[in-house]
Amino acid sequence: MSKRALKDLPLQEITLRKYEEPANLEGRELTKKFLLSVGLLQPGESRDVIVDIFHILLLARKDKAPLEIEHFIQHLKGKPGASAPNVRRQLRRLKELKLVEKLPEGYRIAEFGQIKPIIDSYITEFLVRPALERAKQYAEKIDLA
Repeated sequence: MSKRALKDLPLQEITLRKYEEPANLEGRELTKKFLLSVGLLQPGESRDVIVDIFHILLLARKDKAPLEIEHFIQHLKGKPGASAPNVRRQLRRLKELKLVEKLPEGYRIAEFGQIKPIIDSYITEFLVRPALERAKQYAEKIDLA
């Protein structure tokens, strides 16, 4: 097995997918397509507990009540991938994209806010734009070579 060179590891990584317009989607299916489109879920992935976790958080933002890990585990009892370590891992992945934040009282959608501003202010500005700019730098260097 060959070792991967340190210089080949990405500084950041994001996967974006474009699906049909969400006109006829709602609830869990809408949540699933959103997570697929931002790369937090892979197409055809059967262990999609992250969809349920994010959906629970979206529903909870109306009550403005942060949720503890135990709430997720109890709500997802019997679902594949609903173990405490995996729930924590999925919450961490949602936190990395700034969709979710952890407070002393538990987890919540960032500031109980809307999702679109998070896409505009964080994902577009700090992940997509810099990645495109770097790709352009590589393209320029290739064109000059």
